[in-house]
Amino acid sequence: MPDIRTIFLSYLLTDLVCLIVVVFLWQQNRRRFAGLHLWIANFLIQLAALVLIVLRGWAPDWASIVLAHGLILSGTILGLAAIERFVGLPGRHLHNLLMLVATVLIHLYFTYVSPNLAARTFNTSAALFFVFFQCARLALFRTAPALLPFTRTVGLVFVFYCLISVARMAVALFGAPGRTDFFAESAFEASVLIAYQMLFIALTFSLALMVNGRLRFDLFAQEEKFHKAFHSSPCAIVMTRLSDGAILDVNEGFERLTGYTLTDSAGKTTSDLNLWLDEEHRTILLEALARDGSIKDRELRLKKQTGEIMTGLLSAEKISIGGQTCVLSSINDITERKKMESDLRKSEAMLRAVMDNLPIGVAVNSVDPEVHFTYANENFTRFYRTTPEAIDAPDGFWEAVYENPITREDMRRRVLADCASADPARMVWENIPIERTGEETSYVSARNIPIPDSSLVLSTVWDVTDAKKAHEEIRQLNEALERKVNLRTKELRDNQLALLNIVDDLNETARNLALANQSLEAVNKELAAFSYSVSHDLRAPLRSIDGFGNALLEDDGDKLSDEGRNYLERIRRATQNMGRLIDDLLSLSRVTQSDLEREDIDLSAMARELVQTHRERIPGSTVDVDIEEGMRACADPRLMRIALINLLDNAWKFTSKVSAPHVTLGATTQAEDTVFFIRDNGVGFDMKYAGKLFGTFQRLHRTDEFPGTGIGLATVQRIIHRHGGRIWAEAEQGKGAAFYFTLGG
Repeated sequence: MPDIRTIFLSYLLTDLVCLIVVVFLWQQNRRRFAGLHLWIANFLIQLAALVLIVLRGWAPDWASIVLAHGLILSGTILGLAAIERFVGLPGRHLHNLLMLVATVLIHLYFTYVSPNLAARTFNTSAALFFVFFQCARLALFRTAPALLPFTRTVGLVFVFYCLISVARMAVALFGAPGRTDFFAESAFEASVLIAYQMLFIALTFSLALMVNGRLRFDLFAQEEKFHKAFHSSPCAIVMTRLSDGAILDVNEGFERLTGYTLTDSAGKTTSDLNLWLDEEHRTILLEALARDGSIKDRELRLKKQTGEIMTGLLSAEKISIGGQTCVLSSINDITERKKMESDLRKSEAMLRAVMDNLPIGVAVNSVDPEVHFTYANENFTRFYRTTPEAIDAPDGFWEAVYENPITREDMRRRVLADCASADPARMVWENIPIERTGEETSYVSARNIPIPDSSLVLSTVWDVTDAKKAHEEIRQLNEALERKVNLRTKELRDNQLALLNIVDDLNETARNLALANQSLEAVNKELAAFSYSVSHDLRAPLRSIDGFGNALLEDDGDKLSDEGRNYLERIRRATQNMGRLIDDLLSLSRVTQSDLEREDIDLSAMARELVQTHRERIPGSTVDVDIEEGMRACADPRLMRIALINLLDNAWKFTSKVSAPHVTLGATTQAEDTVFFIRDNGVGFDMKYAGKLFGTFQRLHRTDEFPGTGIGLATVQRIIHRHGGRIWAEAEQGKGAAFYFTLGG
């Protein structure tokens, strides 16, 4: 039996050879698998530990005993971490580090305080068993089933390591005491060291098997992925041999694109299949492929099996398969895209031709942060009295158009503010002076129209110089006329006789006015009767038009074209709208004709009744209505019901597009008058249009946004005026509106 030191020397050489093997494994697979560098670290640390052990007797005990023990255990923990990374299950090793520190401290105790070789052997074996067991459990049970065939051998090696560690612990615990020299002859320790050496070789071999098996598994998986990607790709993919151009394989996309199956194509070249419209183009592509190794998105035209010509984008790359150089090519059919691009160019050309010949100036440009033009027709620069080159400079529009610095800065500030508001009504600028030194000032008007889903605007401009001159001439004529009137008035003032004549004329005019008022009252009565009669007489033909239109749709609708049915539906909608308009006219007529009968009424109760009726009529209504209690007034109850219906309907209509509609009906006091109000949080309106609010047939919103006839608020105003009161509104766009009214005495 060789002595223990000789066995350790043999173990050291074995570790060195195994380290070289692991380094080769790492060099070949370091980019494929994680954790291989940790095996190198493990084997290096084990090698250092063996060197320290061999030097025991020459090296100090702290190095040859304690440090060697720590290195062996540290290397084993690194081996565990290497397996975890290889199988993709990295873990935390705090418990192992704590165990390492504890065993080192125990080793120090049994080295310097109470020297005991058996205790140190038990300590080392127990610590190694703890780590070996984790390695075996990881390789045999925790690894994913797909990787288990590759790690099983490694796991079995660590099982044997565990068994040897258990045996050493048993001998150290129950064996005969008295051995104090680590290198003293011991058949058991020699057998253990030889077993460790054999297991170290087996571990290295099983690691190589594990890496190679995993490599074969990954290669097979990559081949499977390539096969699926090759045959499931919607693009046409063809694999050819570079040396002779013979087709080796094609996918289903190639068959769909060209009409040639693998049976038709195998062994032939693309020239044999007559795919190329231009063989010279094929030669150029092959030269580029040979020079660069790949080509990307080269446009080409090919002929299908049917003779149809298609346009495609070709990408190709050289690959090596079975030792021979091949070319993997993909073709993406862009025939439809090219057709769409051609159609788009034609449409753009037609649009440009139209815009170039418009009588007004048109441009497409950005405004903020700077004016940049993508298009401007000739009239645009002509009306602004500048050149395309001048406005092409970044933000050069302002300086090119406005010579006067004050006008330039004023217009720049106005245009930027108005465009930032996104209000179409503000993006119109009238009578802009275009001044040029030594030349007559011209005037233009302009309008910007935002282009949806873009930061650009459509800028239009038209020359209003002639209109401005005509307006100025009219103003001068009016001033001349006013001067003549003033002169004539002075002459009349100085002439007593003329003054008397004027008085006589005024008296005569007063008499005529009285007669005219009497005639007007009679005419108004006749007009009211006529409106009532006409409104009633119009109902019958409207009902006939609507009824017959509905009957025609129900009975013969399938015989009509889509356009015919659309016309009938539009006729019906128009007759129904006319009917509603007649109803509103009748209501307005009754308001002006009926007698006013005042009495004490409870407006709060009347409003609650109208709200309940609305909710019964529209069950899904989500409008939140607050009604102040105890609102009373001396008024005509029938007319006030009509007024409240119109005001509440107005509030409900204009809150229909907000997420949380809310309407408030209340009263307040202003200058000893009771002021009633109805406030909502709807769309509101611009107060500059408030003067049109109570006019007949006046609307501030489009019918397709909010339906109506434009008579409701006019009816309300007449009811309030008949009571001797007044009505007004306050609103803000996007924040709702409030209508206030008084009811007089």
